[in-house]
Amino acid sequence: MDRDPSQTAFDEATRRDLTRLADGSLDGRPRAELEVRLAGSPALRAALERQRTGAAALRGLDLEAPISLRTRLAAEVRPHSRWVVRRRRFALAGALAGTAAAVVLSASLLLSTGSDATTVPDAAQLADLPSTGPVAVDRSDPKLLAANVEGVPFPNWSKQFGWRAVGARSDELADREAKTVLYHHKGKRIAYTIVSGKGIRAPSGAAATTRNGVTLHLFGEPGRRVLTWWRDGRTCVLSASGVGDRQLVKLASWKGDGAVPF
Repeated sequence: MDRDPSQTAFDEATRRDLTRLADGSLDGRPRAELEVRLAGSPALRAALERQRTGAAALRGLDLEAPISLRTRLAAEVRPHSRWVVRRRRFALAGALAGTAAAVVLSASLLLSTGSDATTVPDAAQLADLPSTGPVAVDRSDPKLLAANVEGVPFPNWSKQFGWRAVGARSDELADREAKTVLYHHKGKRIAYTIVSGKGIRAPSGAAATTRNGVTLHLFGEPGRRVLTWWRDGRTCVLSASGVGDRQLVKLASWKGDGAVPF
């Protein structure tokens, strides 16, 4: 089988870590480092999405080996024979691979059932998606937009900073609601995402800073920056290309003289 050309740009270690992140088995420092890379690489995020799609497809299959095969393998097992145990594993793997052949997956997608826990880089990926509808200014307070997640509203930056809200979209990340508002200013774009539920921790490699009494975490690559913080316990994520860190920090920490709740 020819290798998926989208995978050729990644070394074996990266592909292995993507597989483990997709099935929930990657944690600690390797996970944090990969999350930072994901935030700055659309290609990596696309590869991760393929991994997760494949994992979901495999979990939906009935991959139990035929009873005849299981009976024969059970008869071959001896209590102290490592070789027989290994042969049984390989035989079962072959049977399962034959069953799973109905879905076209690369070899790196032989995954165990894992967790779908949402991460900040997951939310940052939504910045690449287009808006699906308009967003209006809140009639009761012009410093806010008429859009919120669990009561946490989006700010209206147009008058104070010149960033105009041009559209919004709603998505699901695992079992969470995620709403994203897109802002434009002088040809540049910022995506502001709020995620429902308990606050999500920032990647361990992110740089922490405090502005206007708000603690923010910044990470990514020079061409793509991601800023995350909490408002009323909900996770907020800014993602932008070509926008300076200082500008992102200023926007994220703006409280609108108390109009923007934190």
